Amino acid sequence: MTATIKGFFNHVKEGDTFTGLNGSIDGTVANRVIHDLPTFLKEAGRDYYIRKEPVYQKFPGQNGPEFAEVANQFHLTRSSDDRVVSPHTVSEQYAPLSLMDIAEELEPWCQAGWCSPDGVYSARNESLEVVSLRLDAGGQELPEGENFLHYIVFQNAHATGGTAKGKIISWRIVCANTFAAAVSATADFAITHRCAKGDPAEQQKIMADRTRDAVKAWEHAREHIRKLSDRINTLAGIPLAYSDAEELTNRLLGITDVEKASTRSVNRRDAILAGFSMPKFGTNGRTAWDWINGVTFVNSSPFADVNKKSKVTGLDRTVRNVDANGSGFKFEQSAEKVLASFIGA
Repeated sequence: MTATIKGFFNHVKEGDTFTGLNGSIDGTVANRVIHDLPTFLKEAGRDYYIRKEPVYQKFPGQNGPEFAEVANQFHLTRSSDDRVVSPHTVSEQYAPLSLMDIAEELEPWCQAGWCSPDGVYSARNESLEVVSLRLDAGGQELPEGENFLHYIVFQNAHATGGTAKGKIISWRIVCANTFAAAVSATADFAITHRCAKGDPAEQQKIMADRTRDAVKAWEHAREHIRKLSDRINTLAGIPLAYSDAEELTNRLLGITDVEKASTRSVNRRDAILAGFSMPKFGTNGRTAWDWINGVTFVNSSPFADVNKKSKVTGLDRTVRNVDANGSGFKFEQSAEKVLASFIGA
C-alpha cells in the first residue's frame, strides 16, 4: 500500500512553529510562510489530481485468471502515486474533486488578504482530505478578554458527491478548545468543480463568480465572528452555580442517577465539572460561558486528561469535532441546546 502523505502546516510568522488548531496532528511545518494556496499544496505533496480508473473483475480462463472491465464502475485514484482513495466505487457520472480544484476556488480569498493556508491532512484511509484556512484580516478581538483564532476548514470526502464542504470554526487559545457548533450547526460553504471547457466567455464568468464568492465569504466570516462575540457576551453575563452546572451536565449526558450511571458517563461528567472551574485554562466556575467551555475542553482540547488517556488520535478528534456530522460536533451542538433550554434562550 502506498504510504500516507503526512500532514503539512503553515507558519503564522517567520520562524514560528505554532500549528494552531492542528497542533495535535502529526506532520511537518513549512520552512517559510506561504501565502498562496496552490504553492502550499505543492509543498505539501498535495498537488495531484483525482482521476477515475476502471474496475476489473477476475474470472477463470483457459490459461489462468483473466480480467474484464466492470461496466460503469470506477475507483478514484491519486495522479501522483495511483493510490485508491475512494472507499467504494463510483459511476461514470461522478465528477472527482481534488484539492487543487478546490484551491482554484479559494485562492481569491487568500489573494484578497483576509485568509492564509493553515494546514492540510488526510483521514479515513486517505478518503477524506482536509484543508484549513486561517482568517487573518481582523475580527480577532472578542469581549471578556477572549482571544480566539478563526479558521475555515474544508473537507473533501471522495466518492460522496463531488462537493467539498467548509465550516467556520473558532479555536480558543487559552485552553485549545475547538468551537464549531456554537454559531452555526451546518456547513457554511460548498465548493464544486466548475469547468469552463476552454470557452473564454465561460472562463471569464467563472472568474467573476469567484471574485463575488470571495466577497460573500469574507462577509460571512465576519458575521460568524460577530455572532460568536454576541454569544460570549450573553453567556458570560449569565451566573451559574456549581449545582446548576451539575444539573446541566447530567442532562447533557442523560444521567438521572449518578449512582447507577456507567463509569464512562460518570468520568465524563466529572471531567466537564472540573473543566467548569479551571482558571489555568480560562474558566472560573461562575457563568454559563464557563460551563460551555468545560464541555468543549473535554470534547476537543489536547490538554484535557480524558483526551490524553484516550486512544482516539488528535487527527480523528479534529475531524469529528469540525465535521457537522461528526460525534464531537453533535456533542457540542447538544450542549448548546441543553444550555439554551436551561437558561430559556
